[in-house]
Amino acid sequence: MAMDPLQPMDRLQQAYRDLDLSPLVEPEDIERFRIDYGLDVLVRLKREIQASKDDGKFVFTGHRGCGKSTLLKRLAVDLKSQHHVVFFSVADLLELSAITHVNILYAIALQLISSASQLRLNVPDDIVKTILGWNQQLTQTEGQEHKTGVEFQANLLSAVTLKLQQEKVFRDELETTFAKRISELVSKIDRLAATIQSQRKKTVVVIIDDLDKLDVPLAEDIYRKNVKSLFSPAIRIVFTIPVSAIQEPQVMGALNSAGIVRPRTFAVAKFFPWEQRHDPQAEPIAKTLDLFLRILERRIPGDLIDPETAREMVLKSGGVLRELVRLGRECCTEAMVRLEIDPGEATGRIDGEVLALAVRNIRNDFARQMGASLYEILQTVYQEGQPLDSSDLGFVKLLHGLMVLEYENDALWYDVHPIVLDLLKRQQAVS
Repeated sequence: MAMDPLQPMDRLQQAYRDLDLSPLVEPEDIERFRIDYGLDVLVRLKREIQASKDDGKFVFTGHRGCGKSTLLKRLAVDLKSQHHVVFFSVADLLELSAITHVNILYAIALQLISSASQLRLNVPDDIVKTILGWNQQLTQTEGQEHKTGVEFQANLLSAVTLKLQQEKVFRDELETTFAKRISELVSKIDRLAATIQSQRKKTVVVIIDDLDKLDVPLAEDIYRKNVKSLFSPAIRIVFTIPVSAIQEPQVMGALNSAGIVRPRTFAVAKFFPWEQRHDPQAEPIAKTLDLFLRILERRIPGDLIDPETAREMVLKSGGVLRELVRLGRECCTEAMVRLEIDPGEATGRIDGEVLALAVRNIRNDFARQMGASLYEILQTVYQEGQPLDSSDLGFVKLLHGLMVLEYENDALWYDVHPIVLDLLKRQQAVS
């Protein structure tokens, strides 16, 4: 393969940038990097939404980094021809450690007003007053600076959004204000949706991303104790939840009681079937391997990486897209370091030595999170494909931290992340 005329350092820097850990949400990024992946999950979720009643609720889960955000963005695009879709990330609006059912509902209302404003739809004044005007000090400040109604509303919306993102005191005041006014807040959401529907002739669908990034205790508190309030708005809403949280029977019981038969799962890609998962002579499933190699090639050109190294990098990802991207980015860093320190010897290519350094770095990141009791759980998972107790807090931590990966076929099974497996071997916990 002919080498690109750009200097190796420039090309490695570009590959590093292309290996951004952020999901593909911008149209130009989707066009450059997207490979059809998870199409069956996308179609299933889309069909359920379209077949549901106007107040249907949906819960979507999967390992962090498996491609959920990109898939949800595609879902939003696919639904727009028939629905008024509001897609947002709670991580862009709120501190993840401070999320509650109250500020999730408030964020829904805020995003509905924002969406209506962008389309210049008429929103009743009493709704604007409740959602944007509850903080009198902020309202007075913005009112003094901006006299006209339209300008006042736009700037108040911007100011509220900014304070919600940045100021804990503001979030605390919001919580105090609306915690005992949930019914009023839900009523305003329903009226906002009805206002949008009457003017656009489309039903509203809200898609909330990044709730799956919550710490497990916080996610359990929201979905177990407050799911009834969270599901109160009479509109279609797609929620996300950590895959580790649905290991808790009480969470699943609460979701079942709220009408969720089962969360839709974006499963991790399997490179090996269950019975061959630890067979060193087994050949990976060609279709899955080829898919991940194509994903990698969109970001690291073939002449920058040895073919065998690309294959090994893919297998080390465990079938998690984000892990492939993280490993690729780490390889770019190590290749750039080697090129700068020893330009006479380094080629600028990612080879087995570079991959070994990248794997070492990520392995050490995992090691910092480990304790003796977790090694015992990992050993059991490796040997049996199952934990002794799937609701055990140690196992939930391993699952949430991607140290254990969940796979699906006719039955659920689990395996140790390939890089974490190196730790087990170093501990002589497995042969």
